[in-house]
Amino acid sequence: MQELTKPVETGSTLDRYLGRREALGLIAGRCSASEVEALRRIRDERLYEASGLSWDDFCTHRLHAARRSVEREIGYLRKHGPAFFVIRQLTRITVKEYESIAGHISEQGVALDGKLIAASPENSDELTAAVGELVKRCAVAGPPHEAPAAPAFDTVLKQCQNAAGCLRGWAEALSEEQKSELANVVADIRAGAILLGAIY
Repeated sequence: MQELTKPVETGSTLDRYLGRREALGLIAGRCSASEVEALRRIRDERLYEASGLSWDDFCTHRLHAARRSVEREIGYLRKHGPAFFVIRQLTRITVKEYESIAGHISEQGVALDGKLIAASPENSDELTAAVGELVKRCAVAGPPHEAPAAPAFDTVLKQCQNAAGCLRGWAEALSEEQKSELANVVADIRAGAILLGAIY
């Protein structure tokens, strides 16, 4: 008896998640975070099997969307959280724009110049203006600079050898300040060599 009732329960769960909204606006970007969370559970808990369809066919025939579109929305939820869907619905921001200013956005709203604009429909105009300003500033500033990669050991060793050669051939007398600065640099190099096990 338990085996007979389980599919009914699963089917009821599936219908509860879907409701009467089979087309969830995935392509138009109108779906909410709760709707996408429902789709994630349908996929991860394999609730779609109650319909007798594969996940691919379920997306096509019940959601009226390509599986790739559904998976993409689920990916946005995992990566950006519910705030992404709220702000996208209210401001029509693109994914690329959102990612460029994500540090200014939370589930509470959008932060601009020390002011938090609540993420609510009545603030849609103000939110849209704030998002537009942040995107514009980000475009002017450009993408964040990546830290330069550490040079290869051979390059560092060659630089040390060149410096040693220059010092051996230095003809002018050093001032007391220059001697102190040189001693500090040599001490730093020695400390680095000790850490690498080159000297003891």
